[in-house]
Amino acid sequence: IQQLSNQCLSKDERDAYISLLERRMQHEPLQYIIGKWDFHFLTGLKIKKPMLCPRPETEELVELVLAEVGNLLRDWKEKRKMRILDVGCGTGAIGIAIANKYPAAVQVVALDVLPEAVDLSNENAEQFLSRYSAHGDSKLGVKSIYEAMLCSATHFTNNTTNTSRDLSKKKCKMNFDIVVSNPPYIPLKDMIDLSSDVVEYESYEALCGGVDGLNVIRDIVHRLPEWTFSSSSRAKHCWMEVDESHPRHLARWLSPGSVEARRCGVEYVESYTDFCGRDRFVKLRVS
Repeated sequence: IQQLSNQCLSKDERDAYISLLERRMQHEPLQYIIGKWDFHFLTGLKIKKPMLCPRPETEELVELVLAEVGNLLRDWKEKRKMRILDVGCGTGAIGIAIANKYPAAVQVVALDVLPEAVDLSNENAEQFLSRYSAHGDSKLGVKSIYEAMLCSATHFTNNTTNTSRDLSKKKCKMNFDIVVSNPPYIPLKDMIDLSSDVVEYESYEALCGGVDGLNVIRDIVHRLPEWTFSSSSRAKHCWMEVDESHPRHLARWLSPGSVEARRCGVEYVESYTDFCGRDRFVKLRVS
């Protein structure tokens, strides 16, 4: 530290530093300025505009999912890896953090509607998971552990004609054991309250979930039975980060035994608070 305090900057270093300060003075997120950020046990996850900057509360979502993965693995009798679907992957933070914890036991498939998000997620997967590729199919490399694909929740199905780039010529492999998502969930009316470093830089589509914030969440709920269909009698769960107004809506809509829950084939289980005490996460069960 003493050495740095006595160091004089060159003109190029000074100009570069001033440029960074000017970007921050325009309220650009530090994550974009630095180009990387730490998330869970991932040090230096690459971050690029307009993908959402990973938040600390999303690490809590990862911990909830990891707890379930650990519980399932204790009695795992399948002759295959546990399959996990991450809907709306962004930087890949959630799915890669899960795969980083259990590289020999899980296979994560991630979806996003932004091509740059798919590219960045796969780039981050190579950075953090390539050392584990021996745990999967050597021909597939990292893809045997983690693969992000360009597709929306609506189009990730075998029931209609797919139009996404990656899935247009082949059937989607389903049979997922866990679904996790940090979807766009901010209600439209709340978008005006977001700080400038969020709304002026991060993807609007990744933030706003429509009038009530539930647009993509509804898509996920309607697809869950197909995504998790298998001959196993084991309960399949979906974990989501949501707006604090959503748990009560989901509890009413998908109340166990209700007409809507039976129609959707999905039941509300419970909600969890984040470290600020807000209802931030929900657990759903495919019935």
